[in-house]
Amino acid sequence: MKNLSLAFFLLITSSSLTSAGVSFELNIAIANMCEKLKACAFEKMGIDASTRQHPTATAINNSVNQACALIKADFSNVITTRAQNQRAIACVSSVTRKTCAELSQPNAPSPTACKGFQSFSGR
Repeated sequence: MKNLSLAFFLLITSSSLTSAGVSFELNIAIANMCEKLKACAFEKMGIDASTRQHPTATAINNSVNQACALIKADFSNVITTRAQNQRAIACVSSVTRKTCAELSQPNAPSPTACKGFQSFSGR
C-alpha cells in the first residue's frame, strides 16, 4: 500500500484476529485500530453503530476483519524482536489516534511510526 488512505480504503472494502506470531499487546492495538476503522466507515456510510445488523454494517465488519487479519499476518512475518514489536505497536497506535477525517484523506501519508511495515508502505 502506498499510503494510509489506501490502507483505510482496503480496510473498509476487503476472521479471526488472533495470530500466534503477534504479541498480546500488539493484538490489542490492532483490535483497537480495527474498531476505530469500523467506526469511521460506519460514520462515513451514515450507519448508526447501534444498527450493526444492517447489511452494509455486516459487510464493513467482514471487510475490516479480513483486512486486519492480513495486517496482523504482515506484522507476524516481520516481527522477531521486542523492539520490532514495540515499533509495530507504535505504528498501529498512531493510526488509531488519527481522526476519521484524517484517515479518509486521499493521498494521506502513512504515519512516521509505520515506515518499514508492509501493511502501511509500498508493496
